[in-house]
Amino acid sequence: MASKTQSNVAAEFLTRNTNRKSFVIQNEDTTDTIFVKAERSENTTVSTTDHDHRLGPGGALAINDLNDGKQAIISRWTAVASANTPRISFFETEDIAR
Repeated sequence: MASKTQSNVAAEFLTRNTNRKSFVIQNEDTTDTIFVKAERSENTTVSTTDHDHRLGPGGALAINDLNDGKQAIISRWTAVASANTPRISFFETEDIAR
C-alpha cells in the first residue's frame, strides 16, 4: 500500500485510470480528518465543505466497479486535510496485466 502525508491544500492522490477495478484509502491519523472527492473536471475542487466522503481518524473508503460503478472507479480522486498533515494510505487494482 502506498502512503503519503496530506496537507490542508487540495491535492490529487489517484489519477484518472480507465483500467482501475477497485481502490481503498485509509486515514492513518489518530486525530485529523481527511476529505476526498471524485473530481469531474480538470480543476481540483475538494474542500472541507465540498467533498464526496469524510474520513475521520482511522476511517477508510473502499470502492469497486461491481458495487459502485465504472464512473466512480475511473475518476480522478483528490483529498484535503482538515488540519496538520495526516498520513493517508491507498491501494488500487487494475484489469490489466503488465
